[in-house]
Amino acid sequence: MNIGIVGLGLIGGSIGLKLQSLNHTVYGVTNTSSNEIKAKERHLANVISQDYKILENCSIIILALPIKNLIHPSENLIKAIPTNAILTDVGSVKVPIINTWEKIHDLFIGSHPMAGTEEKGVNAGKIELFDNSKWVITPTHKTDQNSLVTLSELFKNMGCDICFENPVIHDQAVANISHLPIYLASCLIETAYCKNNKNLLNLSGKLAASGFLDTSRVGGGNPNLGIDLAENNSINILNAIRNFKKNIGEIEKIFEDKNWILLEEKLKNSQKWRNHFC
Repeated sequence: MNIGIVGLGLIGGSIGLKLQSLNHTVYGVTNTSSNEIKAKERHLANVISQDYKILENCSIIILALPIKNLIHPSENLIKAIPTNAILTDVGSVKVPIINTWEKIHDLFIGSHPMAGTEEKGVNAGKIELFDNSKWVITPTHKTDQNSLVTLSELFKNMGCDICFENPVIHDQAVANISHLPIYLASCLIETAYCKNNKNLLNLSGKLAASGFLDTSRVGGGNPNLGIDLAENNSINILNAIRNFKKNIGEIEKIFEDKNWILLEEKLKNSQKWRNHFC
């Protein structure tokens, strides 16, 4: 198929590399001339341009743009999308994006690949990024069923495990397991970065190993993403923060009371419950 990708950063570039390996012809749109040059050097698509007109013969178009640009798309982008093209996005918040695009394009279907790294930009794309990953598709009562089947098959062929979910439930779930950890990791890094005690800070930096690095990884990612998520999934993230505050408050009380029996019970529960997420 002829498949268009608008945005060739980490996600869009990885999609472009993967789709080309599956013998699709990929048309990639970049936002700047420097990104166009870099994307061509990395062969992120077969045809690469800043001009949306290259999308005119695409049967599927994937919008790999920042959340704010998905919710407030440019008129030039809207006009360039063929009426008969299946359209999807890769944003990690679904409700506001779907509310925007279902009013614009009849064949829009929200989706979200659960894959990524802390890297960004046209140098970040990896052909293996989606191998054995989850790709959530969030249809609504307006979704065209034939388009849904086509899109699902495409993502399956990319090596993804497809999940179908209501967009509201999706946004609540990712607030807990994907968005909240960004802000928790930021707090953890701030806590460990004891800037008023240089000796302690130096030793902490030397001793930090896989446990701290794994736990704090998402706190070292793209700050713009953290802002986008906060602005567009704030209610769900706030609920997650409040639940976390309740749980960490209980741990604090356990330490104050030296109630190690209750602490053991909590740690055993978390050890058992973690299996649900593995």
